[in-house]
Amino acid sequence: MKALVTGGTGFIGGHVVGLLLRENHSVRILSRRPHIPEKFEGKDVEVFQGDLENPLSVADAMNRVDIFYHIGEIKNITKAASEKNIRLLEHIVKNLGPRKVKRFVFISSITAAGVPSSVPATEDTSPEIILEDHYTSYKRKGEEIIVQSADAEYAIIRPAPVYGPGSRYLGKLTEVVNRIGPIGFPFLGNAQNLAPLIYVKDLAKAVYLAGIRPDAAGQIFNLTDGMRHSWYDFLNTIAGMFGKKLKIVSLPPALFRIPGIFFDSFSGLFGFDLDINHYVIFFSRDAYFDNAKAMNLLAWQPEYTLTEGVREMISEYSGRERKS
Repeated sequence: MKALVTGGTGFIGGHVVGLLLRENHSVRILSRRPHIPEKFEGKDVEVFQGDLENPLSVADAMNRVDIFYHIGEIKNITKAASEKNIRLLEHIVKNLGPRKVKRFVFISSITAAGVPSSVPATEDTSPEIILEDHYTSYKRKGEEIIVQSADAEYAIIRPAPVYGPGSRYLGKLTEVVNRIGPIGFPFLGNAQNLAPLIYVKDLAKAVYLAGIRPDAAGQIFNLTDGMRHSWYDFLNTIAGMFGKKLKIVSLPPALFRIPGIFFDSFSGLFGFDLDINHYVIFFSRDAYFDNAKAMNLLAWQPEYTLTEGVREMISEYSGRERKS
């Protein structure tokens, strides 16, 4: 099959492209740069030069592809960017039928499910709190657009927070945990509440399967590793890779909720939707999502334990530091 991937040079998309190639599919990457990324040179990859800021170029890239994995997005740091992402998605959905795309896979976010009213939460669990930040609002609106208007088969993946090799941001987290973890890492509450996480290679496998499995058509999947681990478990596993023991400095969530109300109230003046108050709740409560639907309909199974995933992540960042 021929697959189009936006965000194909990024953290999640790069792993999806690699998996597509290993499964002998042909891949088209939408990119602002005309050259093929070094890691994909000599493989069945073509670059279609375009930009997510230009919906017409994205529609052109959709010609003669079977599956469209929409993983990339315009950097979503303002309301204006969120609205651009929504308009882009509307344009994509309008062109699925005319461009004869057979399956459209959209990467949403577990935050679109909100703070669940009960755990373990399934895709049908109603949220107790709906998160209203601009990023989540785009993802939630995007899901609505696809479900209501898509003129092709679709599947929607809501990943939990993703960790693993390839992220530009997680290196900073590992550095901070290594440096101050034994002294005291600040966290909302005691960090013992259940944390939804997904290793990037396990996520990439589920995203890939969402594009090819017949039973995935018309479905929304909450994607986590299904393990009952806490934020402390995650951070302490990182510290353990450096031979250290994590100490949590517990910050009462109430300390953040009052200033959070202030920042949420005034953020609109600056073009942001922060929703800090609700995120304090999200990170200080148990957040456990059942992944049985993905396991059943995608024939998918997480392959990495928390320790294995963190080890690969730390190994990559340590290798980068040695080269630099």
